[in-house]
Amino acid sequence: MIDLATAPELRITAYFYERIYGTAPATVRRAQAALPLLDGLTVALPWGAVVAAGPTGDRSVALYSMNHHADRFTAPTGSLTDAPRWAGEAVTALRAHSAPVPGTNLLLNRELPAETGLLTGTETITATSLALRDLHGPPAVAFSAPPAREAHALLRTAGGTEHLPCDLASAGLRLLLITLTVPRVPGPRPHLAAAPSTTRRAAAALRAGRPADLGPLLTEAHIPGCPTADLALSTALAAGALGGRSLGPTLITLTPLTTVPHIRAAVTAALTPHLPHPPRYLTTTPAPPS
Repeated sequence: MIDLATAPELRITAYFYERIYGTAPATVRRAQAALPLLDGLTVALPWGAVVAAGPTGDRSVALYSMNHHADRFTAPTGSLTDAPRWAGEAVTALRAHSAPVPGTNLLLNRELPAETGLLTGTETITATSLALRDLHGPPAVAFSAPPAREAHALLRTAGGTEHLPCDLASAGLRLLLITLTVPRVPGPRPHLAAAPSTTRRAAAALRAGRPADLGPLLTEAHIPGCPTADLALSTALAAGALGGRSLGPTLITLTPLTTVPHIRAAVTAALTPHLPHPPRYLTTTPAPPS
């Protein structure tokens, strides 16, 4: 568990838990989201999900989300069949922990808007599972967070996992994430269709200390067809981005730090006439583990 004194996002989640349930949480846990650059190649984001939890002393379960303020759910007998959709990941973790589900108060805090498409739910399941372990002991079915290392990417293959150096900060690079505010039908994150050879070349470039080579490989993996995303990518490339690809409603670009302001200005100018709201931007490097 992270020290509450040094983690603002945990402190605010604990504060809301106490406001909702009338007592301080017994534990607060956080799990980072993993950003897939290419098939099997991910980096840790500095954002994810935070879960505060406490025991109820009986079989009752209560769920509250900081992202859905008006929709608190309570199950006096621990039955979760009527739980709202936003509680799906927490319900998965509760059911996996034990049968019957353990009596627990939970407060969920997803640190990125759903519109970005960058949170898959895995981080919420992981954070909830860690909190339940703190409260109730080892689970019947364990969920583990993907390992994360600062300035590294994680490569998953049939042979196992490998941490690859990906020190974007030292190379003067950033991941600029551009969320396009395009109306869309809610659904699962689309499968990344990059060829295995693209991922292998990306891994070789990282092993050789050439993170800038990821840029053209991201562009190679981009699937054209959405006019807004295609325009955003071509505009970003013209403004200095090294490469990029779509991931649901968000465009992942790799760019020199010095060009970030130029890319933001160019993409905003190009896309604002075609969108109900200007694009949203996040800038990051592979984050340290939480």
